[in-house]
Amino acid sequence: MRKWLCHDKLSVRFATLFGLSLALFFLLWAFSYAFLPEGIMRGRSGAALLAGDTSAGSFLGEFLRIFAINLIVGAGLVVLANRVLLVNGYPLGYLPVLIQAGMYAIILGTNSFSIPLPARMGPSLTVFKRSGLYEIAAYALLATATSRIATSKARNLFTRRSEPVEPKPNFWRETNLSGVVISLLILAAANAWEAYMIVNLP
Repeated sequence: MRKWLCHDKLSVRFATLFGLSLALFFLLWAFSYAFLPEGIMRGRSGAALLAGDTSAGSFLGEFLRIFAINLIVGAGLVVLANRVLLVNGYPLGYLPVLIQAGMYAIILGTNSFSIPLPARMGPSLTVFKRSGLYEIAAYALLATATSRIATSKARNLFTRRSEPVEPKPNFWRETNLSGVVISLLILAAANAWEAYMIVNLP
């Protein structure tokens, strides 16, 4: 798996990480829809606490709020994790992407959105009409575009011992800037679609 997640080509790294995220998402979505109580995760995530349970009232206000939250809680965490540590050869920023995919699956399966859907949404391909998976795609692209910027490395996630990466990677030289720009554009488009759907809820 490391061969593909750490491949020289950004497209291969992205396809592998996003593919894993999708597999995890559909698995947890089916499980949460079938076995977890409705609303169990409502208001329990950091993003939900920041977003609140009411809309901003306008498309622009809602978009700016959602985009800011996703930049800080989502994109910011991915880049920071990638910069901090390489775990057994894997960029740490890959982990938040998988966690985001899993959290979205559970929230969708239990209808735990801050502004709930009229009814639970069962597993189906209609999820591609929603914004969530495109946000995950943006995070996956951002993580793989910044996968070579770690300044420290460790054998596993739970050890207290780490050692510096030598030579220390230059953040800008090792970052695939076009990948970062595209990921942020995808994220902005997904957040705009989400804001539109929230403002136009019946």
